Amino acid sequence: MHIRRTALVGAAMLALLTAVPAHAAAAPPVRGAHRPDGVVDPGVLRRQAALERLADAITGVPGHRRATVPGYAGHTIDPQQGLLTLYWHGDVPKRITDLLEHTPPGITATVRQTPYTLWQLREARDRLVEAAIRGDADAVWNAAGPAADGTGLSVTYTPDSYTPGTDRRHRSLTGEQVATHAAELAGVPVDAAPSVALMATATRHSDASPWSAGAELTAPGNAFCTSGFGPWRGRTAVLLTAAHCGTSGTYKTGTGTEIGAASDSDIGLDITVINTNGGPSGRFYDGAWDNPSGYSKRVVGAGHNSVGGLVCDSGAMSGVHCGLKVTKTEYAASVEGTWHKDMDVAERTDGSTIAVAQGDRGGPVFASVTGGEDMQARGSIVAGGGQKAVCSPTSTRTTCYDTVLYTPISPVVDRFGLSLA
Repeated sequence: MHIRRTALVGAAMLALLTAVPAHAAAAPPVRGAHRPDGVVDPGVLRRQAALERLADAITGVPGHRRATVPGYAGHTIDPQQGLLTLYWHGDVPKRITDLLEHTPPGITATVRQTPYTLWQLREARDRLVEAAIRGDADAVWNAAGPAADGTGLSVTYTPDSYTPGTDRRHRSLTGEQVATHAAELAGVPVDAAPSVALMATATRHSDASPWSAGAELTAPGNAFCTSGFGPWRGRTAVLLTAAHCGTSGTYKTGTGTEIGAASDSDIGLDITVINTNGGPSGRFYDGAWDNPSGYSKRVVGAGHNSVGGLVCDSGAMSGVHCGLKVTKTEYAASVEGTWHKDMDVAERTDGSTIAVAQGDRGGPVFASVTGGEDMQARGSIVAGGGQKAVCSPTSTRTTCYDTVLYTPISPVVDRFGLSLA
């Protein structure tokens, strides 16, 4: 039997990030001088870009396919120190040892052996997800994911033994009992930590073609969400948002201008594709939610996320938040009864900002590639979690969180055949 010490942490919460509408109007996106919350030193961001290029060279595959690399268990980066730690099961191929022996200036790398590969941990994670979906006795976990160091899994569970989104109740279990049962099913060591039941909740505002990410959307059924990146699908200009906001019907701006109709969706990825009336701007809103200039930045391609890396997000309800540290990848979680696999998780690094607010769902997650204005697409906001946080000024009264869960951009591009503007 594999059991790991139960982690005693504060209660966590995930929430779908849709919200009530706001009524202010934002100007079209323009350039401007704005420093968002959580600004990070450009030198740190340049080191992060070098570390992420090294990580991509090591695996040689898109981020969502790293598990297919034989022996690969995970990696972490430390942009402050310029350090990459690679976790590997078995012999490290010469191609990779050569890469690690010739790192760029200011970058160092180490290798640590692990008992499991990422492929094995994903399979173990999926066994827990399947048990929870079936409603197996004592399968009380609401999230599960591999440890970045390849040593096992971590799960969270609901102390009141209620499965969110269902009417199923379970007998009361201690954290040690949850860890023991999960380890028996998964076949690998498991840490368990309590969380409260995951809850659903329900904006920029007057965007126009060419469409930008981070703007308010009025979804079919009059729900309010945030627009994601605007890529091309073949010769068709599209706009991304969260599938929870609607998988069919017409989307509009916050002030009623028609954007286009939903053409495709993937519930697991929490992505809906909207065929737009007009083209994408290749930009995203990067100011406060009510920034009068419509301040924006350019998107320059897509990248992969690494544990320890720093990202930003942008939502129509709460604006931009930066300096968010990636703490988990390949993470699966149940949000209002729907399991979403292969998400990434980022947390605020201090108390100066929130990570996300209700109303931001579907908005873009991005990272600097140079320490300057141009940004790289990294994902689409799915949920808020961790601890509730004191909100900065927002579009309307809402709930804010110190943790954001998001679908990485790599599987979205692959699934829908997209190219970013």
